[in-house]
Amino acid sequence: MSFNIHRLPDPAAALPLFDGWDETIVWSALDGTMGDIYADENLTVACAVLGDFAFLAAEETALDAVQALLADLQARTDHALLLVARDEALFARCKALVGEVETGVRYATGKTAGTFDRETLRRFASALPDGYTLSGMTPEIWTQIQKIGGWARDFNSNFADYEAFSAQAAGVFALQNGEIVCGASSYSAFDGGIEIEIATQEAHRRRHLARTCAAQLVLDCLARGLYPSWDAANLESLHLAQQLGYRFSHVYPYLVLEPQAVVDARLRKRYEEALLQAAALLEGEPAPVPCMANLAALLFETLDRVNWAGFYTAEADGNLLLGPFQGKPACVRIARGRGVCGTALETGRTQLVPDVHAFPGHIACDSASRSELVAPVVQNGAIRAVLDLDSPVKNRFTEREQRFVEKVADLLAAKF
Repeated sequence: MSFNIHRLPDPAAALPLFDGWDETIVWSALDGTMGDIYADENLTVACAVLGDFAFLAAEETALDAVQALLADLQARTDHALLLVARDEALFARCKALVGEVETGVRYATGKTAGTFDRETLRRFASALPDGYTLSGMTPEIWTQIQKIGGWARDFNSNFADYEAFSAQAAGVFALQNGEIVCGASSYSAFDGGIEIEIATQEAHRRRHLARTCAAQLVLDCLARGLYPSWDAANLESLHLAQQLGYRFSHVYPYLVLEPQAVVDARLRKRYEEALLQAAALLEGEPAPVPCMANLAALLFETLDRVNWAGFYTAEADGNLLLGPFQGKPACVRIARGRGVCGTALETGRTQLVPDVHAFPGHIACDSASRSELVAPVVQNGAIRAVLDLDSPVKNRFTEREQRFVEKVADLLAAKF
């Protein structure tokens, strides 16, 4: 099924999925200030994407649509995205669909302007150490940020130009000898506010420059009628926010969604290394059973999102018999031509099945399995066994995995 993942021309169409979610990235995209919303054609899943963040909301039953949207994001992006799901159940589903990913947490503060004490903010803003000066965003500061990049990149990275920043956002920067060494700026903007970004050059940390810049930025925002939202990347950032008057709200998890090109490069290297390890495991051992046992263990450890990896041997009666494997107990005997494994035996061809429930005669040894990959082990023109992989994720296997397991099967064939 195609879900036609696309950028919504009218972001407000996704409001039912995001309604009540107090995250400024979502607000920015929904009100059309900046960022994009991607969704399926039936609006069962949607994702607000801005800069390095993606906020995902979905209907409870939209598992396949969520998978399609995640794949679309990975194919579309050229940099890693911090993916945040609307609730714990959806986050767990995303983790299961994506596989091996880095995860972390961020700290949200309440979105209430009345918590700020202006006198405290003024005191912090005036406590600038000797040798430093403060500046708002100017054309010169804008250009300097562009040249510095790196630690200062997100002071303006999500704005098209200086004019757009000036109209929508604000920033305060600490300078030494005219050079930016710290800043509190706008990562993004939404109707009525900004999301704060703070960074300090390493050599100038622990001098309260961040607190000074942030206090002045909050004062500037309050004077302009903008809400200065703050979600902290770590506890140190949260502590600084609390000093300024923000109140902690909740912790929320994220996962790092990498571009598909990055994933592909990593998997190519992993599979190349696994093939070398497979050859080493088989070297010097003529008996096929221990070779299959070690290969099953290697495959189970190498491939993520796999719930079964093992072998069936071709018997004299023309059918398959369970061999060494990793995973839950499996069907002991499979008739020739029955299910995915039996079809691989009968046709002599690798079977790459995106959705086992759509495969005629599928044998459900494990009801959790959604996709399957089976490669024949062929020696002197005769099929000696089949290598079988199952996954609880639909569309788990690609031609990349097919080439990999076919090479593993070729290595094993010499043992029969």
